[in-house]
Amino acid sequence: MIFISIAFVTDARSAIIPNRLTVCGTLTGLAFHVYEDGWNGLVFALAGAGGALISLILLYLIGALGAGDVKLFTAVGAMMGLSFVLKLMLYSILIAGIIGLILLIMRKRVAVTGQKLAKWLFSIVILHDVNSVMGMKHQTNMKFPFMYAVVPGAALTWYYSFL
Repeated sequence: MIFISIAFVTDARSAIIPNRLTVCGTLTGLAFHVYEDGWNGLVFALAGAGGALISLILLYLIGALGAGDVKLFTAVGAMMGLSFVLKLMLYSILIAGIIGLILLIMRKRVAVTGQKLAKWLFSIVILHDVNSVMGMKHQTNMKFPFMYAVVPGAALTWYYSFL
């Protein structure tokens, strides 16, 4: 939670999650688990880091997440393992969707965004135009720092992990 809190403050202030934070988090997770459990600990930390990286790379490629967010989740995966980081991703993405919907309602852009989404889904599903996914990155989209969703997502993940 301390790691997530530091990332939140830096991201909220400057829209950047520093590499030194994410690299230190990843290395700390790897070192801790190797020290505690040897090779099994290394596998645990690498599975968490790798799972986060692989899972979020598509969201980065379409512009839904920044590279700092991907590296942050990679570090959390190294520290907490694959199960925890996958739950964190799920909760964070769901909360981000709720925040996005609230922002769309407040800015009265639900209909316009719904039409864009329908065209995008039609292009992918019916026309099999995968290039339209890459076109999303170049659109002017309403954005907010993903950390606004990660903090409550981390709290939910932490809470439900230890019930």
